[in-house]
Amino acid sequence: MAKLNDGESGESADMLSAPRGFTGAFTTSTQYDSNDGWSSQLVPFMGYRVCRSFSVDVSTILYTKIKVDANIGTKAKPVYAAVSPKSGAFGDTTLSFHGNVRALTVDYTGTFSLGLPSGNTKYGLGAGQVTYNVNHHFEKSFGLFTPNIELGYGNASSLVDPNVLKDYISVGPMAHFQAGTLVDLPLRMDFEADAYEELPLDKDFVYSTTGAGKKKVTTATNIDPAEDNGFITLLDIPLSHTITMTSFYSHSLRDHNDIAGFSFTFVLTAPPRSSEMPF
Repeated sequence: MAKLNDGESGESADMLSAPRGFTGAFTTSTQYDSNDGWSSQLVPFMGYRVCRSFSVDVSTILYTKIKVDANIGTKAKPVYAAVSPKSGAFGDTTLSFHGNVRALTVDYTGTFSLGLPSGNTKYGLGAGQVTYNVNHHFEKSFGLFTPNIELGYGNASSLVDPNVLKDYISVGPMAHFQAGTLVDLPLRMDFEADAYEELPLDKDFVYSTTGAGKKKVTTATNIDPAEDNGFITLLDIPLSHTITMTSFYSHSLRDHNDIAGFSFTFVLTAPPRSSEMPF
């Protein structure tokens, strides 16, 4: 099965050779955050590969259960307090454009993403504005191992890695870097381990964040309020041609925060086979 684009880890080699056509899917995910406890999400996805080198996709997040800190004050003087878990709240919608090139056995994927403000800002589930991210992903296979390097720039932490949903959203100019490797395992499984860094570029910018242990409004009087670094691991287990189970774990060295969970991706419609491709 050709994998869907998985954000920070780039598109798989299978998708680089996928033919033109639509891909429809949805992912159901459950995770435990050491700050905020259990949450679950439903993420519908629709993509279209224009040709072998270009694709576009759109996805959104529906939180079926999440613990939130809601603003019980005003926008001018926010006062945040924990409220009962919420369900049926939307996160921001992501529209992404991908370009793929393979040269000298090195695969490159360039991605430009827009975050559309469909998320519930009262519960801190959206950035409250249009956001963007530009990402460059390089990888090269050496037998069972596929090392990768990734670097990018944008203005929202929520667009960096959609696999692991954090309990806050930082808005402001920031760069991100990631390096790691993917390992092919038996039975078409694969394991990926990456180290990451998110670095704010303008400490005078106001960052809005939500979640336990994070200041809701921070300014230059706080040191690197949006900075984060740590490790992410993912294990993909294909259960059938159209269903993949993914388990993931993330550890933040800066925030001393752990997130672990699992998800199931169901492919509803897939592009035609290569033999059916008209060009």
